[in-house]
Amino acid sequence: MERKDNLVTGILIFSMILILLLTTYFCLDIFGIISVPQKYSIAYFLGNKVSEISVAVDLEEIVTEDNIDEWINARTKVVDNQNERTGGYDNVIIPEIIRPVGEEQETEYNTQQEEVNIKNEDTNNTFNRVYYSQLDVYGKLIYLQFIEHKDELMNGTYTANFGTDFNELLHQENGENILENSFQLSVNSLMFDNPELFYLDITKIYMSTEITTFGPLKTYRVKIGPKEGSNYLSDYFQDLQMLQASINTLEKFRNEFAEQIYGLSDYEKIKRIHDYVIENTEYDQSIERENIYNIYGILMQHNAVCEGYSKAMKYLLDGANIPCIVVCGIGKNSNGDSESHAWNYVKIDDLWYAIDSTWDDPVIVGVGRVSSDIYTRYFLKGSNDFFKDHVEDGNIVNNSNFVYPTISRENYIR
Repeated sequence: MERKDNLVTGILIFSMILILLLTTYFCLDIFGIISVPQKYSIAYFLGNKVSEISVAVDLEEIVTEDNIDEWINARTKVVDNQNERTGGYDNVIIPEIIRPVGEEQETEYNTQQEEVNIKNEDTNNTFNRVYYSQLDVYGKLIYLQFIEHKDELMNGTYTANFGTDFNELLHQENGENILENSFQLSVNSLMFDNPELFYLDITKIYMSTEITTFGPLKTYRVKIGPKEGSNYLSDYFQDLQMLQASINTLEKFRNEFAEQIYGLSDYEKIKRIHDYVIENTEYDQSIERENIYNIYGILMQHNAVCEGYSKAMKYLLDGANIPCIVVCGIGKNSNGDSESHAWNYVKIDDLWYAIDSTWDDPVIVGVGRVSSDIYTRYFLKGSNDFFKDHVEDGNIVNNSNFVYPTISRENYIR
């Protein structure tokens, strides 16, 4: 009889422990404290699963040659007393600059330049990631997840699964808008900080939020990746073998270029890279070719617009270990027209200077000759000269207003 009582007691104790464990597991799952695979989730089976909410990288109006004038007039305020460029422009047209789909800029700006000094540590990552450094905590988490899986991006199918990492945020008022904005900024920042990711089409990257409800409780699980059955590689790089060969060729070229200029002064390195870019690139006025916004268009196909020029400069200067960033803003061309534009800031002798390789590579009309000073008109310039026809705004997407290092007032003197 005593044995039977002990057995019953043991079963009761075991049952109580099991119930306690299951209850604990159930509560942790329901409240989203732990991330449980869907097939093991009690909340998933007992709750009501809401259809996934998907958000793509922001795609604003498409700017083409047909509507560029209307787009500029509607979105740009130009300071009336800005100085226009003068002299030396016979038979020369400074190209029209058009932003790529999905990365167009709001062009309204304040005429007073905001002087913000960005602290640069002695590491490549800091000056290579000027956009990353200004993201909020959610944007940085998204950005770093992709950087840590950089090799997997080449397949175009890597999905960053954040589980319930954003659960607390999404329970807050306006949390969904905050996360969506962080997502937009982080993916665009990824492309400007890392021009080697030329093969990605960020308009094909989606953030999906799965909501599981159980009574009054909601659990949010977030993942970022391609749509089911597709990838986020650009249409031109759907052949993975060709893509890998292109990446290898570009990396080899950059390494060999860095070896060729090794031992030169920083000035000479910057000049060699600047001259190579403008001497081997034709500005694309059609806005129809593929890859005109990335380094492949410059270094492999030799056609690009301003974003391609500035990203190629950064890609090669990164390889030479010279701090360089891509800057976005407004340019006022020789015809007095304002246009969305991109250029570079480089650091030399502990100061930052501006380089606009696009406008140093003018389009020649007819049989004309251009003096050599045209090719360095925007090379290592200080704010006193450069800001006469350039205004930085940092709007890579959605009025983001990223800020840049303060450049020297005076031009660089060798």
